Amino acid sequence: MKGIEFGEPQFAAAMEARDGSRVVSEKEILEQFSEKEQKEIKYKQRVLASLAYFIGKDFEIPVELNQLGGGWHWNFKDNKIGIDPKDLLEKPLDYLRYLICHEGSHRRISRTDFIPVETWQQPGFSYMMNAIEDPRVDNFVAENYPKFKEFSQTFHDVEIENLENKYKEEAKEKLGHQPRFIQAGFEYLRLWYKETQGQAVEISKALPQEVQQVVQKTIASARDSWWRYPLKGEADSNDDLIKNYAKVSYEINLDEVWPEFKKLVDEDMKDQNMQESLKDMQSKEQQEGKGQGVPQQLKDKLTPQQQKELEEAIDKAIKEAKKDREKNKGEEGKDEGKPKDGSEIGEGETKEGPEKGEGQPQEGQGGKPNEISQGETFSGKPIDLDSLSEGLKQKIKEFIDSLPPEKKKELQQRAEKEIKALEQKINEELEGKLSENPQQKVERAAEGKLEDKKTESAPEQPRPDFDVEQEEQRKKDLGKYTDILEKSLEKDANVYEKYRSEVLPIIESLENDLREIFVARRASRWKSGFKTGKRIDIKTRIQEKAKGISAVESKAWQKRELPSEKDYAISILVDLSGSMSGQKIRETFKAVIVLSEVLNKLSIKTEILGFNDRLYEYQTFGESFSREIRENMGGALREVDNYNGGRASYNDDGWALQETSKRLARQKAAEKFIMVLSDGVPEESTAHSGSEFDLNRVVNHIIQESGQKLIGLGIGSGTDHVERYYPNSLSNINVKEMAEKLADTIREMIDNYKNF
Repeated sequence: MKGIEFGEPQFAAAMEARDGSRVVSEKEILEQFSEKEQKEIKYKQRVLASLAYFIGKDFEIPVELNQLGGGWHWNFKDNKIGIDPKDLLEKPLDYLRYLICHEGSHRRISRTDFIPVETWQQPGFSYMMNAIEDPRVDNFVAENYPKFKEFSQTFHDVEIENLENKYKEEAKEKLGHQPRFIQAGFEYLRLWYKETQGQAVEISKALPQEVQQVVQKTIASARDSWWRYPLKGEADSNDDLIKNYAKVSYEINLDEVWPEFKKLVDEDMKDQNMQESLKDMQSKEQQEGKGQGVPQQLKDKLTPQQQKELEEAIDKAIKEAKKDREKNKGEEGKDEGKPKDGSEIGEGETKEGPEKGEGQPQEGQGGKPNEISQGETFSGKPIDLDSLSEGLKQKIKEFIDSLPPEKKKELQQRAEKEIKALEQKINEELEGKLSENPQQKVERAAEGKLEDKKTESAPEQPRPDFDVEQEEQRKKDLGKYTDILEKSLEKDANVYEKYRSEVLPIIESLENDLREIFVARRASRWKSGFKTGKRIDIKTRIQEKAKGISAVESKAWQKRELPSEKDYAISILVDLSGSMSGQKIRETFKAVIVLSEVLNKLSIKTEILGFNDRLYEYQTFGESFSREIRENMGGALREVDNYNGGRASYNDDGWALQETSKRLARQKAAEKFIMVLSDGVPEESTAHSGSEFDLNRVVNHIIQESGQKLIGLGIGSGTDHVERYYPNSLSNINVKEMAEKLADTIREMIDNYKNF
């Protein structure tokens, strides 16, 4: 929980000498302490190292001393844990044991590499995940290493409340309001801890009403998620099973907790939009003088009392900001211009403050009542939003809604940046996980620290969703179709993003519809009828008591089901032949974007293929939906439009569908779908013109023999031929209609358990 960061934090930096020239040795660190203190530090270091090895099952991970006051950090790249010698002296040993066991268990069972980066980057999402993952990890250790419960109580009796209070103060200072989603996350932690101590689990009445409602709606799912972890034997024997448990936990969080939790995030973003607008008013006040900060458009909406209230709040914030600047300048002068925390001045900063940005006054504009002096910059002080009347806040929100789109977008971006900054700081306290999160993996790749391949000669590693036999079969297929299978087309990231921006509302609509379908189909995750187990089925136990069945004889306990593969695997096959040129492929491409984004967000195993007389791999089963895949997909339009060059003149539907079906058949999923997006007019090449590739014949075989469900989609006008070949089809539809009609079609296919 506290200290070790999730990814690649400050460990290396903390071990650097101040001049940056060399790494400080452990001997030099110890020399800062007395001989008695050194012995205590070394003793506790050995105890903690042994626990880290034992719990984490990583007998090569070094546990090294960090710089004094440098915190607890884990370096993902070098696989090192750095621990703070100051804590070793000041904290009780059981407190330290908890920390290291907790971090070791993150190393053991936390997995996030399968989470799409776009999902992880949403404001509030990573914090929600951490607030549920921490209890999951502690449950794993407590069940498998009972002594841990004592360490846990020593830690949680003190730290959860202290940590929450710390960030309440920081939120007030940085944002001017308490984010609702942060309060909800801490409430999950509090309720989990009460549960482990056998205390009454009641949601705090001190929370805002909307926070109480969200926690009430989601606590059962959060509890379900934090009980999803492997037993010790499972964790020892099978890393794939560890990952499957992590996936199940993630899917519960995504499908059942996040939709409600996000409502709190959205409201917090509105508050922060208002705060950013108030900062602009402060800045204008600084530039133009007292009474000039409030835009006339807003003044016209306010009562005289509301206008006075707002102007007084702005003036108060400006005075507080001025006091902070004077205090900081005094401290910086004592330390030769260094920031208060002792770190070096960062890029874009000056001794006077942050680099000038949009909404800040220029230097040297003297003569105004609150004007700052030359050489200084002004960054607004957050206004306490709780101090403003509800009527005034509503008027400010209405004013923001009336702003031009570009200004609203700017406020939204600034608000998101501030919310994410606070979220990241709390995550650094909560995470402590000894594995990378999706965002940090991307950042390491961008910095050149993550190589695409270990070495040129290193063997290709199988993707997570392939077993060895499947991977070998795939390699054979690649060799067999060397002349007709291409990994990707010409890249064009701008095209993909342009079309994606046009269909964002449709993506959200279809995602909501399909999430409802797929979540409803998820098998029960708990089995009842046991004499022992993780939790008790209250209803069953009440019935037993009515029948006089004693607690000893009770079979009301429930146990976890082992996580299984996702129930669904879906192949998307896209016609890239010349007959699709013009408006057909443009509308079809939008539909492909919608399907690709939605299925990957829902963590459905997905493969995306294009075809003419060849197959084109965009996304294969097991691959994350990366930026590179999107860039490759952006080249599809050019492939169709250039059909006179040769390949795209052909439309080998039957052959392409047959190959897609074979690839899908190797997936371990209860229900498998193929969605073909085409205009439905075959134009076979000489390479695939035999009767075995007749489209009608292939379609009938798939429907009758494979158990796969087949849907033909004709996007845009002139696609009615799809109905001739695909018994279950939607033709001549636009992308907006597709979202609704496709969801209905899938729901009918699942509910009826029949082929069409």
